[in-house]
Amino acid sequence: MPTHPCRPRALGGLLLLTTIACGPPRPDFNLVADASTDEGVDSPGTETGGEPGTETGGEPGTETGGAEFIPLPDMPPPSCDSWTHNCPDGEKCVPYPSSGGTWDANKCVAVMGAQAVGEPCVSGGWVEATDDCDETSFCWSVMEIDGELIGYCHAFCSGSPDNPQCPESSYCGVAGGGVLAICIPTCDPLLQDCAAGLACFFDGGSFTCIFTIQNIPAGEPCGFINDCAAGLVCLDAEPFPACEGSACCSPFCDISLGDGQCEAVPGTSCVSFFEEGMAWGYEQVGVCIVL
Repeated sequence: MPTHPCRPRALGGLLLLTTIACGPPRPDFNLVADASTDEGVDSPGTETGGEPGTETGGEPGTETGGAEFIPLPDMPPPSCDSWTHNCPDGEKCVPYPSSGGTWDANKCVAVMGAQAVGEPCVSGGWVEATDDCDETSFCWSVMEIDGELIGYCHAFCSGSPDNPQCPESSYCGVAGGGVLAICIPTCDPLLQDCAAGLACFFDGGSFTCIFTIQNIPAGEPCGFINDCAAGLVCLDAEPFPACEGSACCSPFCDISLGDGQCEAVPGTSCVSFFEEGMAWGYEQVGVCIVL
């Protein structure tokens, strides 16, 4: 999803940074098209292909075929519905930012691969919106690696906007008024049960697998939730008097196992990550902070 300026989110008395760096964040868009020419098409008023001083295609001194080539305006791609996927066979309905900014449109693109949900994928970029995922999924959690946009195939949400459905252990992430509707896999921050290169972070809505960026250790300053190493969370500096930045990485912890899990950040204790009654199945998840 497109990023917003880094902002804190109140959570159980903590200030949690919810902006993600380098994926699913919007990568830099390149909307500058290369200039092109129509080879073999004469410009109106030029003389080619005949004797000097004559127009082609008729008797010397005469003018024939007087049609001028008028370029047609670029037509927007056919739109489709992200819930019914009403595209022709061999194509799929994908979201894209038509103006290079926010998710605001859908279009049909060719199915160009067979990578299944959960498998690595290569994206053609958000505006192009092509990838090598199969017809049931879209390349998401993307970041640039060695010049390619690499991500993982995420299932499209099924059902309807009023009753979205996703496979078990995932939720339907919606943006752009339903333009973007993909299933976001959830994870356990205590187990860190994500694929290689990903870590389990809280994205402001749920715990989900996101690319790690800098692998910053516990107690060190951070700016984005996925700056921290796996098993850590980027929190506002307020509960960390020794933090030398506006936010620092701190370990997740199991609140049933006590404060011994917090030795990486001296002086902190393991407290519940969520406010009472808001854990939604993550009752054991805590975080190390200064009480």
